[in-house]
Amino acid sequence: MTFLLLSVFAYVPNVQVERLGRGCLVSLGVPARKTLRFLLQTAVTFRWTNGNGESRQGEGRSRDVSEHGAFVFAPSCPPVGASLVLKIDLEGIPDEIGLLPVEVEGEVLRVEQCPAERGMLTSGFAVQY
Repeated sequence: MTFLLLSVFAYVPNVQVERLGRGCLVSLGVPARKTLRFLLQTAVTFRWTNGNGESRQGEGRSRDVSEHGAFVFAPSCPPVGASLVLKIDLEGIPDEIGLLPVEVEGEVLRVEQCPAERGMLTSGFAVQY
């Protein structure tokens, strides 16, 4: 039973587990986030207007999404503070529905530029909507 208890707490943010003798003391901290993030890796397209008023667009893949934001891996990212339209292609349930596009407006909170590793997308941006 202890194993199950500890494996559940492994998914709760800010959990500290301390071993005291033969038992465990579990201390729950205050969650760092107000909403749950869900791992979702699917196609994403986005568009924004740059500082010169030119319309720009890009493609990437989501890393995770929540009801208030997402992180998108992309080779080319909009700048921090940019307002954008993000389209996430969700797979239909059941499969007969096909792709279900969800379109939201948001703002870029941060951009992470990392060197590519073996052809993988490692750069990306966080967007709040």
